[in-house]
Amino acid sequence: MDECFKQRKQIAKEFKTYQKVFIALGDENRQQIFLVLLEHDKIGMRVPEITEKTHLSRPAVSHHLKILKDAG
Repeated sequence: MDECFKQRKQIAKEFKTYQKVFIALGDENRQQIFLVLLEHDKIGMRVPEITEKTHLSRPAVSHHLKILKDAG
């Protein structure tokens, strides 16, 4: 195998490892929640705090957080 092919195989393997994360972040609402969490000055936020910073309801935030958590 040539070096280029080996590198492509490695990239494919790593992509498969993180594929669930890419899929989870493919949703605009989850991207918004992710950014809110990253931009918060402390580690961790409660659902009501996230709700205040997004257009989402509490049940929606909880739902999207579960999907993000399950994706790793």
